[in-house]
Amino acid sequence: MNLGLIGNPVEKSVSPELQRILFKELKLNNCVYEKHEVVSDNLSTFFDRFKRGEFDGINVTIPHKEAGVAFLDELDKNVEILGNTNCIKRIGNTLKGYNTDLYGFKMLLERNSIHIESTHCLVLGAGGSARTVIQALIHKGAESITIKNKSTDNALEIQLYAKKLGVKNINLYTESNGKFDIIINTTPLGMYHEKDDSGFFDIPVDKKTTLIDLIYTSNHTLFLNQYKDQAKQSINGLEMLIFQAIKSIEIWTETTYNVDQKLDSIKKQLEKVLC
Repeated sequence: MNLGLIGNPVEKSVSPELQRILFKELKLNNCVYEKHEVVSDNLSTFFDRFKRGEFDGINVTIPHKEAGVAFLDELDKNVEILGNTNCIKRIGNTLKGYNTDLYGFKMLLERNSIHIESTHCLVLGAGGSARTVIQALIHKGAESITIKNKSTDNALEIQLYAKKLGVKNINLYTESNGKFDIIINTTPLGMYHEKDDSGFFDIPVDKKTTLIDLIYTSNHTLFLNQYKDQAKQSINGLEMLIFQAIKSIEIWTETTYNVDQKLDSIKKQLEKVLC
């Protein structure tokens, strides 16, 4: 089975290493997974090759998650709602798109016993990952969702998106919002060891606050490290990354896998790659 990742850039992506770890743990010896840097102008050519059978399935990362939808013949319901795809399966000469990030985030919540129902949540960022997180928070019954983003226009767009999904209590962040039960960072701020010179992460946190950072490269991300002694719980995005990858494999192979007994081994192997 010929699988892969497309995006631009993909040089620093750990998806190939993660997938190879999963292939080994799941005994999928016939799977090959490579990364392909594809610029936007060459996207159509790549999807033509995909449809002709050069690939059986791919993952999609930035900046093609939204643009890739235009080349699909069929959409999973989550792709229809979110407007982006990160997993595509070839079925004959047709392509079906899925979003496994949503599953990955829900599994992160479940495995860390984070209960969303009736909570007040703050989402940092207003990109595709923010849409995914908001969708999960809606499904899990959040009482209110507040958005904080450097660009007000993008925040307003996400607010409109959430309202279309039926969210009544969706707000834009101000310093008078008060405290939140759960704060999720969906931005890449801190991924490349840059500083928060703008004070974007300056928000009220106390011992009742759960912090989640979708950045998976460290247990001590810029956001989590800022409040390491103040929050109730601090979690990075590593488990979300792993479970979205597992869901992709399940889609491609049409097989369900139970990785509960293997998860610690998978995490340890991946953490070595990230070091």
